[in-house]
Amino acid sequence: MRRVRGALAVAVCAAAVGCHWWPHAERVGPVRAALPDAAATGAYVEAVLVERPVGDAVLDRDLWATAKPPMPAETDVLLAENGLRVRVIGGSLPPTFRRLVETDAVDPHGFTFGTRPDVVVPTATPPDPCTFRILPELAGARKDLSLKAAHCGVLIRPTWGGDGKLRVWCEPQVQHGERVDKYEPNGDGTGLTVTGEVPTERYPGLGFEVVLGPDDHLVIGSPSGAAGTLGEAAFTAEADGQTRQRVLLIRGGWRGVPPTDAATPIQAGRPVAAQLVGESR
Repeated sequence: MRRVRGALAVAVCAAAVGCHWWPHAERVGPVRAALPDAAATGAYVEAVLVERPVGDAVLDRDLWATAKPPMPAETDVLLAENGLRVRVIGGSLPPTFRRLVETDAVDPHGFTFGTRPDVVVPTATPPDPCTFRILPELAGARKDLSLKAAHCGVLIRPTWGGDGKLRVWCEPQVQHGERVDKYEPNGDGTGLTVTGEVPTERYPGLGFEVVLGPDDHLVIGSPSGAAGTLGEAAFTAEADGQTRQRVLLIRGGWRGVPPTDAATPIQAGRPVAAQLVGESR
């Protein structure tokens, strides 16, 4: 796990993309969450986890005081039943949460989507085996799962939303077990091709879509009271000898000319780090 210590600073980067997170860490090795310099035109997303001891007042209560984003009532209920919650924070981050981003950030990532439609952002590696109860749909029955070598994450699929905004589809997933290889005949029938995939539990019924403007932040997490749920498995981690609660912070934008606004390239919003530095002066 890559733990970020100290304040987040801003690195110089291309004006078309805006700046990226550049965390400082008291360890050897790269911790930069950068967007590739040669990335093609398209969506980009920045993601970082923030973690604190379970029950922390900010991560467990204060952060969720804002209104819920628009989504179908059934989706909202289903997320709650599975220990998941979602918020979109417009404008500046709350000061108390902003300070936690400076001091308790974990695993920053920068993604571009010029040649791929989506990516899975890792959120936690639960104790082995990973056990939780899932309700995949409201009309269905709860299922008890026990998965070995599990890795939890959230699939992120951004698309252009028009009017300077990004439309982001999110879906929780759990990868587990070992890679399974499949052998299939090649195109001309003269040999075999090998493809491999790690088994993955996908939950499209728990998927949701939000619209993010240039200064919007998506926050995904789980309440401390959600024991035995997918949310607890995906947003709880063991670190520094204690159980810690996590939230996933996401923002994004578009690099270059949007597909439906060919004559009007949008100005990318400032990343979280840029806001932190600007507001702390």
